[in-house]
Amino acid sequence: MEYVVVAFRSRAHTVKFSEILKRNGLPNEIINTPKEAGVGCGLSVKVAKERFYAVKNLTFSVGLNSFAGFFLVSVKEGRRIVRSI
Repeated sequence: MEYVVVAFRSRAHTVKFSEILKRNGLPNEIINTPKEAGVGCGLSVKVAKERFYAVKNLTFSVGLNSFAGFFLVSVKEGRRIVRSI
């Protein structure tokens, strides 16, 4: 299983971005930021890997200045692997 996490340094921006995605027809979920990412406010937005490019474009078009990065999360053999993308 793989998914993308969009991290922000502001909880308010995390919630706002989740709402923006929903308004644009992009399903998402607010989750705890994986500790392996080492960034953000503790909350992030989780989206399907297949929607990454649409989410990426929207991220930069809305201009939330607390954006901290994109991370690909893979779960293999019960182990979580997080890498910056």
